[in-house]
Amino acid sequence: MKRTNSKKNKIKTAGIAAVLLVLMFVGIQGTLAYLTSRQSLTNTFTVGDLEIGLQEPDWNPEEGDGVNVYPGYSVYKNPTVKNITPAKNGEEPCYARMRILLADGSGTPVTDAGRLSLMKTMIRYDSTYTGSYEQAGTAKKLVQGRIPGYFLAELETLPMINPLFEIDKDRSTDNEIVCNYMGDDGKGILKIGEQAVLFTALALPAEWKNEQIRTLGDFQIIVKAEAIQASGFAGQKEALAALDMELQAEGNSAADSK
Repeated sequence: MKRTNSKKNKIKTAGIAAVLLVLMFVGIQGTLAYLTSRQSLTNTFTVGDLEIGLQEPDWNPEEGDGVNVYPGYSVYKNPTVKNITPAKNGEEPCYARMRILLADGSGTPVTDAGRLSLMKTMIRYDSTYTGSYEQAGTAKKLVQGRIPGYFLAELETLPMINPLFEIDKDRSTDNEIVCNYMGDDGKGILKIGEQAVLFTALALPAEWKNEQIRTLGDFQIIVKAEAIQASGFAGQKEALAALDMELQAEGNSAADSK
């Protein structure tokens, strides 16, 4: 079943945040006054702008998605990041990453290892999925609402996340999975207009019993997206390190203002 967009979160980060006005005076002065001349040269630099969007049009809690799940339950969920920077100032490629936070019903990060394992088992990516940043879609391998559902052996034939992303082992924790966008060429550049879905569905294995369902309890799978300009960095590694510092500074500033 296709649905219209249910929510949209925009996340902004600094592009080339500078306006430079360079004024050069070149004077050529000889021995006679009438040989004196003066020229001015003005170089104007426009302000860069970077904006990414995060949408999942195939997820709508208002229509019952995620309510009263059971063994064999499957539903499309397609968190998709897109570089939606206006092209008025030219190209503004970026490095992007997405975070999957595994939390309980109140939003508190889960710490129980068994519960975390169950939650991670549910997250799957199907390469046949046809949805996008703007529209919901369908898939052929992991279909929403299939009866009697999918067994664990079937789910394990599918990856957890889109291979265009790579799990950042240095930044990930037990309850937060950090996924760096790498792209087809491994360089991680997301150009204006380009998009990438992180995963496409959630599915509870059909053989799960009451024990697994009780351990799972009410939960949330929270997805966030972050990006930083690609220009001015030697590569993704340096850019993401700068993004870490920027986010840390913002966090410290917010804490100090309280």
